[in-house]
Amino acid sequence: MPSPDFASTEPMRARYSWPVLGLLLALLMVVPARAQTAYEPAFTAEVVVAPQEDGSSRLDVYADVPYQSLRFLARTGGFEASYVVTAEVQRLADDGTVAGLVASRTWTRDVTVASYDETTSATADRSVQAITAEPGRYVVEVTLEDGASGRTFGHEIGAVVRDMSGAVVMSDPLLLDAYDADSGRFEPNIGGTISTEQEAFTVYYELFANASADLRVTYAVTDRSRLGDRPSFSALLGLAPRQREDVGVPFLTTEELEVPAGLTPAALRIPTEGLQVGDYALTIRLEDEAGDVVAEAERPFTIRWMGLDAQIADLDQAIAQLRYVAKDREINAIRNAPSYEEKARLFQEFWERRDPTPSTSRNEQMEAYYYRVAYANQRYSRLRDAGWITDRGEVYIRFGEPDHVEDRPFNYSTQPYQVWFYYRHGRQFIFVDEGVGDYQLLVPIWDERTRL
Repeated sequence: MPSPDFASTEPMRARYSWPVLGLLLALLMVVPARAQTAYEPAFTAEVVVAPQEDGSSRLDVYADVPYQSLRFLARTGGFEASYVVTAEVQRLADDGTVAGLVASRTWTRDVTVASYDETTSATADRSVQAITAEPGRYVVEVTLEDGASGRTFGHEIGAVVRDMSGAVVMSDPLLLDAYDADSGRFEPNIGGTISTEQEAFTVYYELFANASADLRVTYAVTDRSRLGDRPSFSALLGLAPRQREDVGVPFLTTEELEVPAGLTPAALRIPTEGLQVGDYALTIRLEDEAGDVVAEAERPFTIRWMGLDAQIADLDQAIAQLRYVAKDREINAIRNAPSYEEKARLFQEFWERRDPTPSTSRNEQMEAYYYRVAYANQRYSRLRDAGWITDRGEVYIRFGEPDHVEDRPFNYSTQPYQVWFYYRHGRQFIFVDEGVGDYQLLVPIWDERTRL
């Protein structure tokens, strides 16, 4: 997938969130008794357009509020928090300006837990409200007011309500972390961030048909940066899986769907295997028996690596692994710091200088780098070497997933070898198997002969 290069000015060695970091620092200093004094109220919101049985449309407004974002107060037998969510739906004029308020909905939520640990857990309180809306373009302002502190935070979310008067109409897709088809109960994934630790996620949507219909549904997951040059669906269906990956479509499947008259839920479980960390678009297309498209919807989502904490827990090793993104003098300055606290501080500052979104809690550049380190260790490790210090591991960490891999097995005249093509960088790298999977670069990374 297209992603940042991690190339330092140091040549390849000669050969043929700050959650954990903050914890490490905190353990080295005296802290006051545990109390919920520092917090940053935040929440996630999402708006899903769906059909109703009378042919109208509705906006389902979801709110996902982490317990960590609420101010809990001690009460007899536990802790309590409350908050108020307000959703204001405003229509947009043709020129994009706000034309006026069309609906407003307010709801209150109370949260009670038995222990302090629960107030700081990863648990979230989720709620949804349905608001009827005519076809058109809208902006939905969703605000959260924390009951104990009175602080208010908000999101503005654009929504396009399609005409739902067709013979077959489809809601926006909703991503789910869990789904029980028998009971119809589900756990929505608000915000569209999928962890690499999840084996799969489910896409859920609703269909409304005036009469029963036999349809064909196609699901495609596309690298969001390559949507513009994605081949047609008919062309994609004719490609082998590896060829589809080469054009930025790592997942594609199609199935027949019998849709009865009325409102019908539909869902598909999508495995995360084969989806690298990055931004994607999920497209769902419905075609009738003649092959005509009757409905189509798209949903962006992100695959995010959640293993950063574990990866940098060994600070000395995390510093050593900077070799592909830092200069030797930078690494030595961090490594030779006079104390552990200073070493941790310099390490944090190194990545803060490279944070593409310093106003957020995430450092996407750091996550991407250490994800590649972890992936290289998993895929390219040998008996005597960790994957990140092998030749293939280094190229993967520096340049990411190759656009294409040409794998040549052993024959009577040559050793086994692989060619990794990076068309987006105009580079190719040849790895020769020197025995038992010990793939070594034929020429160094900096050599001009690697250029296409």
